[in-house]
Amino acid sequence: MVLFVFLFVVLYFGICIIGGFLHGSMAGLNHPNSPDGVGPGAQAGADFVNHNIRAIVLSAFGISLVSALVLSFSGILSWCRKPLQQ
Repeated sequence: MVLFVFLFVVLYFGICIIGGFLHGSMAGLNHPNSPDGVGPGAQAGADFVNHNIRAIVLSAFGISLVSALVLSFSGILSWCRKPLQQ
């Protein structure tokens, strides 16, 4: 459960940051001579998150759920391994 929450938070903020950055930079390139160079880019980044919040949450939830289950049951993590029987 802890791994799922950690992965969800990291993926959610990562998708928001990368998507906002990409949309903001594309908006900035489309308005190269804007008097306020930051304004169109910042607004486009905020609009990306506001318009795609459902897709962001669902994709972060699904990816983190599958990743947490795979990591937990595969034994890759040391605290998820079964103890060796002798």
